[in-house]
Amino acid sequence: MYCLEPDPLFGIVSLLRDASKLGVGVCIISCLPVLVQAETAQTVQNRGVEVTIAASGNYVIESKASALLLKGKLPFAPAAIDVRRGQDAIGAFHELDAKLGKNGRMASIRLYDKQSSVLLIDQHKRADPNMRSFPVFQVQPATVLRASYRDVPFSPIQFGKLNSLGPWLFFTRNEHALVVSPANNFLVSELGEDKSGMMYSGIDHRISELPANFRHETLLTFGTGINNTLQAWGANLQRLGHKRPVQNDADVLLAKFGYWTDNGAHYYYRFDHQLGYQGTLLAVRDQFASLGVPLAYMQLDSWWYPKAKGDNPWGDNGEMIYRADPKIFPHGLQAFSKKLGLPLITHARWVSPNSPYRSQYRMSKNVIIDPRFWRATADYLHNGGVIAYEQDWLNANARPAINISQSHDFLADMANGMARKGIGIQYCMALPAYFMASTKYQNVRTIRSSDDRFIRPRWDSFLYTSQLAHSVGLWPWSDVFMSNELPNLVLATLSAGPVGTGDALGQINAANLKQAMRRDSVLLKPDVPLAPIDEMYIADATTSGNASRVPMVAETDTAFGSATEHYVFAYPRVISDTKVSVPLRELGVHGQVYAWNWVAHTGELLHVGSSLQMPFVNGWAYTVLAPVNSAGIALLGDTDKITPLARKRFRNVSNMNEVDATIRFAPHEGSVPLTGYSAQAPKVRVLEGKVSNLTYSAITHLFTFVVHPDHRFEARVRITGSAD
Repeated sequence: MYCLEPDPLFGIVSLLRDASKLGVGVCIISCLPVLVQAETAQTVQNRGVEVTIAASGNYVIESKASALLLKGKLPFAPAAIDVRRGQDAIGAFHELDAKLGKNGRMASIRLYDKQSSVLLIDQHKRADPNMRSFPVFQVQPATVLRASYRDVPFSPIQFGKLNSLGPWLFFTRNEHALVVSPANNFLVSELGEDKSGMMYSGIDHRISELPANFRHETLLTFGTGINNTLQAWGANLQRLGHKRPVQNDADVLLAKFGYWTDNGAHYYYRFDHQLGYQGTLLAVRDQFASLGVPLAYMQLDSWWYPKAKGDNPWGDNGEMIYRADPKIFPHGLQAFSKKLGLPLITHARWVSPNSPYRSQYRMSKNVIIDPRFWRATADYLHNGGVIAYEQDWLNANARPAINISQSHDFLADMANGMARKGIGIQYCMALPAYFMASTKYQNVRTIRSSDDRFIRPRWDSFLYTSQLAHSVGLWPWSDVFMSNELPNLVLATLSAGPVGTGDALGQINAANLKQAMRRDSVLLKPDVPLAPIDEMYIADATTSGNASRVPMVAETDTAFGSATEHYVFAYPRVISDTKVSVPLRELGVHGQVYAWNWVAHTGELLHVGSSLQMPFVNGWAYTVLAPVNSAGIALLGDTDKITPLARKRFRNVSNMNEVDATIRFAPHEGSVPLTGYSAQAPKVRVLEGKVSNLTYSAITHLFTFVVHPDHRFEARVRITGSAD
């Protein structure tokens, strides 16, 4: 028995409650504000979570804010339970270390001082059989709702079932939540549940032995609000992986509009035979530019390199060599890139059984785990004008062997090789493990979050998986669609990720596309991806497989402090539904707002505590919610755009007693129209640039005016509530 220094962060632990919870007796030897040393139990706690391990090996991890808790048992009674303080990438912690026998194995439970997160660590000093014996636990109460992401390409959500890779999501009807996932060894991790409800987190059962000095980690995060808890969990994974936040304009793929030739695009494995493949793509570039929506990049899909079926570039097999097919690009990739004058994104598959790479490089099944290959490939792509590399087929053909070291080598060699040349990475057909593994690689920035060719049946899975992507620091890509599909364009833009179409020559809807971008192809997006609101998780988890009976409601925003503008997208999942009513509190809106129906171009003032009514037109609805300030003014922004108050259009906006806004312009963009609501005729004062054509309707209370840039391509206006 020993004493520890007091810590003001922790209160006095109730040993009687611990004893009742664990079914043990307690002998109190001291009363400390941090920990209580007892003969039978050790406990640490912070303001949100309490962790106890008994001498028997029983342990409890409990959320104080909810009824959620995790009860487990160590593989056998510990020889000792030590307590230590420390700090890692997440933050300061108190840790309970249970020594399991004389073989050097230790089970640790780490509680972070300032977060409702816990790290469970299974450490092996010597090589041991893979028994998956810690952690083994139950989540209580048994009635808790659950969801996970399926172990199939693009990781769609499933309710009521738990996958084998994680993350697992548990939540209550009052939106308390718990996320459970591996925290390392992602591609060889395994979660499971037996018929009795006992769950485990460990290493894939196909791996029979764990090496000496092996360490496996499991992360738990408790929280209030389902999306908030997912965000907190993912932020901690990123901290553990030392990944910094990736901005939604981090590269050309994210910042600007582009063209795609993947499955579902018009020129996927086909072209205008009078022009040839190169000529077709050059003509596409020219036509977009002539329509006032210039392309900022072009994606080359699997048709661009030779496959295994002889010399047939259309072969549906693995890569022979990862170089431009000379039958399509007779002068090479670099020559085409220079002629095109646009950055490229290149697709990659797996390696063919007949590829010469198999004798040149170290392989893991059908992928290369040799840094030499990835360095050489990055050099080639960089010289060819490539700014992003898309690794496809990660679910199967391009998945490495189930091997602890090889799974890490594949992703690490890829990321490190591309990072040397500043090339970003996009994962495609990814299982949930790849979402989590991306937290280790700074240049993995985007991920496909829906199946090939973005269409209406993919909307649900795209929205849910977009939240998973955002939680781990990735930007979701909807995949290709056509420019005349306005709701697909709206969804892709509100995803805050890439936006690109695959139109045929002569079929480009420039008017639609201009609503997503500035004149220089810079995308006008919200700050975070559009995602289902918390109530959707509860509704879809409690409808016994009939989730389609509940209309989908998803939300995102652009946050300028008090001037946060919300964007709400909704659609029916039963044909007979004609509208949906959403309480403002469910959208995170707690003040008066002006609701602008983006589809109908009409609006109404909504008061605190009211509900937003969204009628469906052609099967969807989209509403902008602009906050009303103390002077009765709400700046909607540039309502000609899908995201009226986008950060690439507005440098900053303040919305206290008056509205003060700085507007950004593209070069050669001479004016931008702005719209707002005001209880009375407003006064607009120009501080930089120029203002013209101010109008106000005493009937609708809407005002409009046009702003013009100064020599720095900016304008600044101040709007007050009186024209006097």
